[in-house]
Amino acid sequence: MSAFGDKVQCRLDNLMSVAWSIRDGQAVPKTEDVALKNGAVKIEATYLYADLADSTLLQKRYKPEFAAKVVRMYLAGASEVIRELGGSIKSFDGDRVMGIFVGKSMRNDAVNAALKINHMVDQMMNPVIKRRLAASNSTLWVVTHGIGIDSGPAFIARGGIHNRSGEHNHNDLISIGEAPNIAAKLSGLRGSERGPITITSRVYQYLNDAQKFGGTPKEHMWRDAWNVMAGPHTVSVRQSGWRRGL
Repeated sequence: MSAFGDKVQCRLDNLMSVAWSIRDGQAVPKTEDVALKNGAVKIEATYLYADLADSTLLQKRYKPEFAAKVVRMYLAGASEVIRELGGSIKSFDGDRVMGIFVGKSMRNDAVNAALKINHMVDQMMNPVIKRRLAASNSTLWVVTHGIGIDSGPAFIARGGIHNRSGEHNHNDLISIGEAPNIAAKLSGLRGSERGPITITSRVYQYLNDAQKFGGTPKEHMWRDAWNVMAGPHTVSVRQSGWRRGL
């Protein structure tokens, strides 16, 4: 093994052998609040993943300049809504953004954010895109997306490497647990006639009437529960296509 290989092996061995320094948290930690070597925070949180659909097809059909604008619009709009509703942005993954909500109203806040993101896509993003493509006589593109929400305990640690001299840190927080994993899987349930927002039963059971019913007269916003596979888990979920204005 080369000297570099020895270095990597030593790094991996150290990571496996180090003892965690764990604390309970009431707020979403900042990256610098968690020690890179062995720091971890246990937290009860609600995770929201907002995922743009068909981005690969978007990039095949349109010039990269246009495709990049659509992706940036979605991530920027979803992030603004998440932060406005009290969520913390902790991860971007291509065309997907993750928000973490904590506190007594975290499930209602996350669902409210999802309803507003759905409004942003349908009533704000798509009209802008339609006007731009019509002006250039291009084929219409309609943005679709999926949002997954789950709630439960999570183990937040820090992953990456220490900074080298003169360089930025290459590390960030990672969330381990059923809630972030299931929320991410549920954001992939797109194209359903039931709607793009999918929540688990452990989110739904805590919702207030304002997040369950809408319209005049009031209608139930969520389709009846059924079971789906989310990775290795079978979870009870509900879906909605409702929107809430910004």
